[in-house]
Amino acid sequence: MECFGCDAEMEDGKFVIGYKSLKRMEAWIDGKQLCVHTESNMDADLGDVSDANRCFRRFLESATGFTAKQRTKKMKKS
Repeated sequence: MECFGCDAEMEDGKFVIGYKSLKRMEAWIDGKQLCVHTESNMDADLGDVSDANRCFRRFLESATGFTAKQRTKKMKKS
């Protein structure tokens, strides 16, 4: 996944990566919805957490076409 600067593996139809404080992230499409499951590395340092969070937000915006504010608004509607 280019937002994280690493290649994703495919497991059971899901894209899977590990990146800094993201011990594991799975992303897949279910119908018209993007589904994402993450596991955090609780021992990661603050710099890694910050970098992974920035990349994760960039990934969500790229995948959905919506900013964090727009995604929150859409979630509140549903």
